[in-house]
Amino acid sequence: MQINTTKKDIIWNYLGMFFSIGTQVIWMPILVHYLSPAILGLWYVFVSIGALAELLDTGFTPTLSHVVSYAWSGAEDLKKQGVVFSNGNNQPNYDLVSSIMRACQLLFFGIACIAGILMSVAGTIYIRKIAYQYLSWEIYLTWVLYIIATFINLYIGYYVVILVGIGDIYRRNRALILSKGCFLFLGSIGLICGFGIVSLGVAYFISGFVLRFSCRRYLLEYHKFGDFYSKCEKYSRRHIISMMWPNAWRDGLVTITRYLNGQATVLLCSNYLDLYETGIYSFSMQVINAILSISDGMMSAYIPAIQSAYTTGKKDVMKHLYEKAIGSFYVLSICGLTIFTLFGIPIVRFLRHDFIIQRSVYIVLAFSMWLMCRHGNSTWFISTMNKLPFTFSFVLSGIASIILTFVFMDYFRMGVWGLILGTLMVQSLYNNWKWNYVVNEYLDTNEWLLVKSGIKSLMRKVILKIKNKI
Repeated sequence: MQINTTKKDIIWNYLGMFFSIGTQVIWMPILVHYLSPAILGLWYVFVSIGALAELLDTGFTPTLSHVVSYAWSGAEDLKKQGVVFSNGNNQPNYDLVSSIMRACQLLFFGIACIAGILMSVAGTIYIRKIAYQYLSWEIYLTWVLYIIATFINLYIGYYVVILVGIGDIYRRNRALILSKGCFLFLGSIGLICGFGIVSLGVAYFISGFVLRFSCRRYLLEYHKFGDFYSKCEKYSRRHIISMMWPNAWRDGLVTITRYLNGQATVLLCSNYLDLYETGIYSFSMQVINAILSISDGMMSAYIPAIQSAYTTGKKDVMKHLYEKAIGSFYVLSICGLTIFTLFGIPIVRFLRHDFIIQRSVYIVLAFSMWLMCRHGNSTWFISTMNKLPFTFSFVLSGIASIILTFVFMDYFRMGVWGLILGTLMVQSLYNNWKWNYVVNEYLDTNEWLLVKSGIKSLMRKVILKIKNKI
């Protein structure tokens, strides 16, 4: 069955993205007002450690999304590379979907246990080292809540991934909006009432529950997963995991290197710079990530449909969807980053005079993250074909980035510039252009034609909408 991304899916995907950044617009001034830069920096260290622990499942998360899309599109079986195509089957392979879910239950529980232990031991030691002068019962309580929430999010996180895999972007984003709203409301009330950083821990804990149990309810009640899940397994857990593993470990390595070039820089920052500078750097990264996430809204909405088109052999559909996604990414990202440069930075300074974002630092950081996001779109497209040729180039560049960043900061004392330039220089040598070129070659196009065709296609839709209303 071809998974089609409907207008409702795209609208709700953008609603989810805009709600996410909308909460950031409301949330960040509240954080800046009620938390000192040092405590805000410590919270972002918590987030970075949690993201490090969650790397344990990152290999299986994208791979799980791919294999669920294949099974939902009617694939006969999984392969270590590619897929056993549907052969005209217009119905989901329910036996395969059920077997994938059963395998994930055991797998993700083990991952969650390992992550919880690592955070409890290594994470606590690191926090005591960098923030000993700020430690209090509030800090420890927040950290305990964060560990428990991360464990639960990992254990039942596959419900969210499966909902995306079957192409139900609409309901995934309904759950996301509900979760984000819960986080914003609880966190804001807590900060205003004077509970400080503990408010963030409680809000994170509860919002994770809301997101994952909402997705579980949609799968069971709307998609009737319970009706076929109780059937006996046609495919063993061992078979499912053995088919997922070759790409899962590669996906895991890729995600680790993305972490090294993203969240890991916050840990480096906190090790070489004080928590005040860490807070400002992390805040800037959060803003840029929010803008780029919105810009990627159409791409993330189309991924299940592109995977399904590959399963059913429709290369022209893959190209058409990818063109629109990239055209949207260029327009939204460039506009969003420019607007924050011109207006957002002065507003932040107005809200808190000691929260100073250097415009030059922000611009170069935004450029570096934009390039990585763009080639990330290309690797998403490649991975929909159940192939990951970019794994080792990502690993090598990630290691090289960390080494160069360490040299810049430790030996040349370049401060925050060392964090940014180390990654930018290494990624520009290969990854930033290579994978865009590979995808464009596959689709028989180039970057200019890709963006031009995508924007034209989007404009035609807008004009058609306007004409229909007139």
